[in-house]
Amino acid sequence: MRNSRHAALGTTLLLVVLCTMWAGCGPRASQYIREDVDFSFIRRVAVFPFYNLTQDTFAAQRVQSIFVTEILKTGQVEVADRGETLSIVASMKLPPDRVISPEQVMELGKQLQVDGIFFATVEEYGTERSARDPAQVVTCVYQLHETQTGRMIWSSQTRTDGTSLMRKLFGGGTAGIYQVARANVRAALETLF
Repeated sequence: MRNSRHAALGTTLLLVVLCTMWAGCGPRASQYIREDVDFSFIRRVAVFPFYNLTQDTFAAQRVQSIFVTEILKTGQVEVADRGETLSIVASMKLPPDRVISPEQVMELGKQLQVDGIFFATVEEYGTERSARDPAQVVTCVYQLHETQTGRMIWSSQTRTDGTSLMRKLFGGGTAGIYQVARANVRAALETLF
């Protein structure tokens, strides 16, 4: 009887420790959601070209491609055509590497006939060498602005790396950059949808 209690207690403690360690390896996201906005009115959105702060020239385009796909998968909103968006951004002479004003957000929304516009900055994208093992890391700041007033109504800063408890315990490398970027986008969108 005593041995079975010790075994059960040991198993329970091991599960608690493993769950705690597992939770520590997931994506980390901080968020802001404007509480006085009814998100049900956001039906059609555009995705402004993502801004890139990394050394990887194509990081913003890669993350944006994943972002659009993941938004479409939610089924919550319709996404304006990328070509149409880029054409209107170019005709308005809006630089993708600068913050645009609320008035410009409103005008862009009017021309694209959208209720909201997503913006993002890719802050980290690539290999981080810390401790013993290099890991893929993606950090992004995502924002949604509504086009009636140009105000930001949602923001999420998300950092994701390719390490996990299971990989550490049972060997294997880190997740690839695509999987890390997709996990990053999903973690951010879970704070919105």
